[in-house]
Amino acid sequence: MLIIKILKNRNFIFILAFVLGLSIGHLVSWVKHLTLPALAIVMVVSLTQIPIRSFLPLKSMIKPVLLTIILNYFVFSLVMLTMAWFIIPEKELWIGFVIIAMAPPGVAIAPFTSILGGDVKFALAGVIGAYIAALIIIPLAGLVLIGQSFIQPMRLIIIFTELIIAPIIISQIFIKVKVDKYILRFKGVIVNWGLFVVIFAVIGLNRNVFFSEPLTLARISLICFVSVVGLGLLYEFLTRRSKIDPGIMLLGIMKNGGFASATALALFGDRASLPGAVLSVFLVIFLLYLSFRARKK
Repeated sequence: MLIIKILKNRNFIFILAFVLGLSIGHLVSWVKHLTLPALAIVMVVSLTQIPIRSFLPLKSMIKPVLLTIILNYFVFSLVMLTMAWFIIPEKELWIGFVIIAMAPPGVAIAPFTSILGGDVKFALAGVIGAYIAALIIIPLAGLVLIGQSFIQPMRLIIIFTELIIAPIIISQIFIKVKVDKYILRFKGVIVNWGLFVVIFAVIGLNRNVFFSEPLTLARISLICFVSVVGLGLLYEFLTRRSKIDPGIMLLGIMKNGGFASATALALFGDRASLPGAVLSVFLVIFLLYLSFRARKK
């Protein structure tokens, strides 16, 4: 049925989240308490497609993991935080960008690598390795770039457990007991509607920025545009010219915007979560562009 197809369409779901967030998000502020559980479910379902046993021997993971850490945690973060340092005067928004920089890669890297004809196993190895590395990178980077206020032991432990450790363990259990094929059948619907909750909550809580602070929104958008679209187009050009695996481009620009928004919201409040939501917009736009290019080819 047409209605069911629409309700499964990622673009429709994300647009709906923004529209409803801007229109009625402020009336249901309680939904922010659902962001971490919703994202935890998204993470479990997304990671269920990544059986760790397929990356044995472990030495096969060294190259993709190192490359992902360099591109995703250092190059991307350097570009984003350099711009944020000069044009974002507000501490809460700066913190939001720092959390994006520390966030692990987006879980959609693998399926879009497949769409682009890249090496999916290489991409998956990079993603899973970067998630494990995040357990060390996030606390260290947070302490250096944000300060002692970032180190809230119990809250960090809860977020790490809920969004990284538990999803990795649960997803591998699902694979072990062979229920992953049933879960992955509904993967798109669960992931898209889980992200709907996160985007809706963050946009609703920050709707005043969209209506009364156009300059702030423009600054955030500029940083996200350059970090995602600008870097993405540069990587696309370099991978085409050098015939490098196109999945490497995605490893360099795709951050888990939902993780960044939900973590910032839980630790620092509404305003710090805004950069993550805006980043998600530009990621969706760039992924739509890549999908169009792949379909055209």
